[in-house]
Amino acid sequence: MIRVAMVEDDADLRDEVGFNLRRQGFEVAACADGPALDRLLQGASIDVAVLDIGLPGESGLSIARRLRRDQPLCGIVMLTARAEVADRILGMEEGADAYLAKPVDYRELALVIRAVARRTAPAEASAGNGLVLVEQAQVLILADGRRLDLTRSEALLLSRLARAPGQQATREQLVEALGERYRDYDPRRLEATLSRLRRKLAPAGFAGDVLRAVRQ
Repeated sequence: MIRVAMVEDDADLRDEVGFNLRRQGFEVAACADGPALDRLLQGASIDVAVLDIGLPGESGLSIARRLRRDQPLCGIVMLTARAEVADRILGMEEGADAYLAKPVDYRELALVIRAVARRTAPAEASAGNGLVLVEQAQVLILADGRRLDLTRSEALLLSRLARAPGQQATREQLVEALGERYRDYDPRRLEATLSRLRRKLAPAGFAGDVLRAVRQ
């Protein structure tokens, strides 16, 4: 069951949205503001947060920014009366996965929550040599349980290598995995990222050639 935390200061709307989401099969915890959400997260995990923007004290945008930093696997849906394009852009820039305007059709809200939950679900992939990559969290788990924090580029490169046959990929494939166009991309940037990744793996006991270029 998808676990949803809804942060809405209007008590009537909070009850209404919560009631409708529970009817759609979600587990819902309703919070009136940011501190209430923080208390909830101290004892429970959630899959998706549904945030109003105009909250008392800390705004929904600030909460979204904190969640994106501290809860990278949590999906974020903004549900607000602020429907201007500039508001939508700002919400997405602050970390929202989806942005809906009030009043909302609860069937649409349910579909969006399910889509966001699928998209942000932790996907693990074997990166070889006993390593497990949790791409969404940008974490590499070693065979002994230790965790290495990765940058977004490092996680994308390892994810592409983990999915490649024989764990080999061309430079073009790696550049595309970074979301760049190969013909416009400076190959030195790729080499720099791979070099940093080799250095990061070295203290974990992996030789410098664990990631190496192969001429074909």
